[in-house]
Amino acid sequence: MLRIGVTGLMASGKTDVATRFREHGARVVDGDALGWEVLRDPEIRERIGAQFGASVLAPDGSVDRRALGRIVFGDEAALERLNGLVQPALETRVRDALESATGDGVLVLDAALLGAWRLEPELDGVVLVLAPAGVRVARLSALKGFSAEEARERIEGQKLPPILGARRLWRIENTGARADLLKRADEIWVEIERLRSEPRSR
Repeated sequence: MLRIGVTGLMASGKTDVATRFREHGARVVDGDALGWEVLRDPEIRERIGAQFGASVLAPDGSVDRRALGRIVFGDEAALERLNGLVQPALETRVRDALESATGDGVLVLDAALLGAWRLEPELDGVVLVLAPAGVRVARLSALKGFSAEEARERIEGQKLPPILGARRLWRIENTGARADLLKRADEIWVEIERLRSEPRSR
C-alpha cells in the first residue's frame, strides 16, 4: 500500500486535492472526519465542557464546534488547551488507520497536523497545498458562511507544522481557479502511480 500525505492550512484546498485522488481510486483517511469522531467521544466531550463551559455544548450534548471556535481562535492559550485534549486521541486514530492499511492501492492521509505528528518518514510522499492568507479568508467566508473577522481569527490561529524528512514533496500554490488546482493534482497523481511500480523499503 502506497501512503501519501496531503497537508495544508484551513481553506488551502488540500481536501479538494485528496478528493481528487479519491476519484482516481485512492482510499482517503480524512483527518477532519476523525476529529469529529474524537469530539463525539463522551469522555472528550465532558473534558471540553469542563474546560470551556456549557456554552460549547449543544442541547443534545454534542460539541458545538462553531461556539468552541469563537473561544479558542484568537486565544492562543485556549487553543493550546483544546489541542491538548483532542490531538492525542486524534493522532492515535490516524496512526491506527495508516498501520491497518493493506493491499496494493494508494492510501491518502488528508491532515493539517501531519507534520506535527512527524508522520513524514512513514509516508511515501507528501503533497503540500499552499495559499495566501487573504485568499483563504475569502474562501472560508464563502464556503462556511463565517464573517470576515471570524475567518481571519481561524486563519491566524492555525499554524502549519513544518514538513521535514518527506521522501518526496510536491508543492501546490493554490492561488488560481479550482480547475487549475485539480489539474495540478492530476499531474501529481500520475507521478504517484509511477511510484507504485518502484521498489520501496521501510
